[in-house]
Amino acid sequence: MKKKFVTLGIMMALSMTVAAGCGQKAGNETTAQETAESTAADTAAADSTVEDTTAADTTGADGAASETAAAAQSDGSYQYVSPKEAVAAAKDKSAHVLDVREWDNYVKGRVADSMWCPIFPLEDDSLAEAMGTYAKENLSDGQKIYIICNSGKRGAEKATGVLKEAGIDGSLIYTVEGGAKALESEKGALTTNRADEDIDWKTVAAADALKAVGGSDIQILDVRDNDTYAKGHLKGSIQSSLKEIEDPAAQTAMYKMAKEEMDPSKPVYLLCYSGNKCAKTGISVMKDAGFDVDNLFIIENGAKDKDIQAAFVTE
Repeated sequence: MKKKFVTLGIMMALSMTVAAGCGQKAGNETTAQETAESTAADTAAADSTVEDTTAADTTGADGAASETAAAAQSDGSYQYVSPKEAVAAAKDKSAHVLDVREWDNYVKGRVADSMWCPIFPLEDDSLAEAMGTYAKENLSDGQKIYIICNSGKRGAEKATGVLKEAGIDGSLIYTVEGGAKALESEKGALTTNRADEDIDWKTVAAADALKAVGGSDIQILDVRDNDTYAKGHLKGSIQSSLKEIEDPAAQTAMYKMAKEEMDPSKPVYLLCYSGNKCAKTGISVMKDAGFDVDNLFIIENGAKDKDIQAAFVTE
């Protein structure tokens, strides 16, 4: 019985629909046309929106290296430079290129002639204090500052804040887009060679160096290899091998010794094989360890000097 009532109801509904459709044919044609036009307009608008959204997404993808660059620049907080610009600026001294990575990352590849003052680990407040002091002493000359961190994000952002608090004009502070990760993709941008740094290398004559042997006012640092040092060295000298001048492990050992065993307030005389690359590498590393390069001297001609050789001991 229920099935019959349902069937009758459906048939009546269909009859009413047909009657209404026939009686309003002209009106429905007009409505259909308007509807089609409206739908077309809506579709066009939607397509336009999709195109705008797609364009925005594409732009975001292209700017992935600078991460939140657009958002940051919109409020004036951060400014960006390319990796290539940073390398060029370090070379021609048109800006301070400041690397804020941890030593273990920095020593594996750095921009030649860059400066180093770590902000990592970020939770270490003492590093922020040290950077503030460093900025006041070394970065307050009105030059632009290009910051290198691991990826151009958190480290650079924190360093920017620290530099501003230290009194550096925010308009002078820039982040290197993509950080060290982007620099790795730039041919020749990162190096472990320190011997060609643009440092005002200072020397001391062998005779003057020998006068300081055994005294407490001068530190003598021998950077020759272990076996050579054992066969003969200046009395009272300390040693850290930099025979492999571009080896991060050798540079790290030198850095740790400088930090833990040496006095940055006293002059240092460096002895290498001939008074050249090994000693220069040592000076560059010690500069990163907080030593004043004006207090670091290369013994002229190194271990090749006959008077130096004559003074060697094996104790």
